[in-house]
Amino acid sequence: MDSSVTAALLSTDADRDAVSTEVATASRMGISGVPCFLLESRYAVMGAQETAALTEAMTEVAGAKARGELDG
Repeated sequence: MDSSVTAALLSTDADRDAVSTEVATASRMGISGVPCFLLESRYAVMGAQETAALTEAMTEVAGAKARGELDG
């Protein structure tokens, strides 16, 4: 993140609505903390995970996508 852009945004209400919308969306999805990795906007891996857990989740979602299981 660009520090000058970040400082400028934090000192104003710029992007307040966008951030509020993202927080509300995350809340509806059951996300209550960070880190949270969203895969295909459907699956979430929450909390600090080992590399193997993230790799497995990405591999499973990629396989499902390749098989057309995530279409529609």
